[in-house]
Amino acid sequence: MKFDAFFFDLDGTLYDENCGMLDAINQRICEWIPRVVSLPPEEIPAFRDEMFRRYGGTLPGLTVEYGSDYYASLRYCHDLRIEDYLSPNPLLREKLMRLSGRKYIFTTAYRFYAVRVLNVLGILDCFDGIIDAIDVFPEPKPAQSAFKRALQITAEDDVSRCVFLDDQPRNVAAGHKAGFFSVQVGKEYLPDPLADASISSIGDLLTIPAFQEE
Repeated sequence: MKFDAFFFDLDGTLYDENCGMLDAINQRICEWIPRVVSLPPEEIPAFRDEMFRRYGGTLPGLTVEYGSDYYASLRYCHDLRIEDYLSPNPLLREKLMRLSGRKYIFTTAYRFYAVRVLNVLGILDCFDGIIDAIDVFPEPKPAQSAFKRALQITAEDDVSRCVFLDDQPRNVAAGHKAGFFSVQVGKEYLPDPLADASISSIGDLLTIPAFQEE
């Protein structure tokens, strides 16, 4: 089947989540929380779980419920030297370039960080645009409104001809429910039953039968 557009998650999808960068981001989120709400360290994991359940992420929850500066929190939590964790991936670049159709990043991070990640990976110019955390605030993935907003921003009017790729099962399920051909990427989680396809890493992108050129 020929698809018009591909929406790629960033973190844990376009690079291996075990590289250490997600751990560093999570550490900075834990550092940000006490700036906004007084919590003992032992209560932070449960607090984050609750924010994730209700708002799709800690930072949106802190903003909506406690008035945290969303822009400042995104900048602080993603203020890392990307080069310490990632390196160019020419094989991924080659596969992306062979994939016909428009390509977008659809991330719960923010645009400036996403650009830096793509630049280090050497794939920035493979993408037609970025939908970031600010674009879908206050309802990031897996909210259905986030998927509708992504389609609106990109002016993709036929969701049945759009692909969504993500490492998180609940996001993959939500993408499927929104009408996307949804692909789960990675080995950290069992494939969601609603996934239309699954691959062990983004390097297997072109092995998906539906992506084969007719």
